[in-house]
Amino acid sequence: MERKILFDSTAKVSSIFMDFMIKVAKFEELVDVAKQFLMRLHQEIEYFRRPKLDGTSKIVDEIIRSNFTEKMKAYVEAGCNHSFQNIQNISQIQSCEEGLRDHLKKAKTLLDEVECLAKDAYGITQATNQSTSKFFENDDCNSLIDDVLPTEQDETRPLHLQDNLILYVTTMMVIYGMLKLDYAMQEKIVQSLNLKTSSSELESYCLMWDLRPYINDSVMHRAWKYVP
Repeated sequence: MERKILFDSTAKVSSIFMDFMIKVAKFEELVDVAKQFLMRLHQEIEYFRRPKLDGTSKIVDEIIRSNFTEKMKAYVEAGCNHSFQNIQNISQIQSCEEGLRDHLKKAKTLLDEVECLAKDAYGITQATNQSTSKFFENDDCNSLIDDVLPTEQDETRPLHLQDNLILYVTTMMVIYGMLKLDYAMQEKIVQSLNLKTSSSELESYCLMWDLRPYINDSVMHRAWKYVP
């Protein structure tokens, strides 16, 4: 009887884990799309800040004087800017900002769904075996990774049904914790963006978004191996 309960619980959690990883994949896709918005925003802001022609340069001065047409005159008088390009530039900046804000909304929805799935799986596991609760007494993702998730050597060893149950739930808890921190970083970056954001800050934001320091790639790679 106990084995049947354990078998049924493992099957339920396995199904939840599948749904969980599908949503994780969607979250990853959103992050990649948003990265393009951020990089584009960086480019557009830098273009908006581009320096004017260097009037102190003898070569530039000679070119302007020798080709001082109406077009060149209008360009210089406009501060070395094309008005239509400025309009396009501002439009692109606004579009990127909207894209990033939309990303936060969609990512938060997925994050909430991921949390619900992890809690559902944890509830099933806890009801099946109260002893599993010891694995979730703290929110330290690194501790869970080190203490519970198997090493490469352990992966060759057959797992008991109860071990599988704990493995699924722990993996979900760890991944949810990482995604939560990753989202918090993205939210801070998006909320801090404006035309006054320095070039070095923008560059750092792009690097951090691409690096995703809170995501443990080995855990993510291992998690996909657990997908039935």
